[in-house]
Amino acid sequence: MRLNLVYFKRKYTARAPQMEELVPFQELRPLHLKDSIFGKTQKNMSDSCLYEMSLVFACWKDNEFASKACKDLEQNLTKCYEKYLRNTAVLKKFQKRTVPHHDSKVFTSKQISYMLHMYPNV
Repeated sequence: MRLNLVYFKRKYTARAPQMEELVPFQELRPLHLKDSIFGKTQKNMSDSCLYEMSLVFACWKDNEFASKACKDLEQNLTKCYEKYLRNTAVLKKFQKRTVPHHDSKVFTSKQISYMLHMYPNV
């Protein structure tokens, strides 16, 4: 089948910008930011000692649940859990702060809402 060039020489192509007179802008929602946001907490599973727990379970299975043979792995698990508790306490303390620190580059949703209330849209 032969194609004629007449079919390809249109006035308006698909990549051409739309004419504003033919397609007027309709504002569906207001074009300004709200004064607050809602954030979701981010859970990091890498710090929750799953690897150490699996090692302890495997050791118990191999040694028929004898606790004496797996003492070092159990101690590693308790150390990891204590470290996890310390880290979560620090993160909770950080997330309770409403006023952002002047040097911080990562903000929680409360801190961003605080800044949006300080500088509202006009």
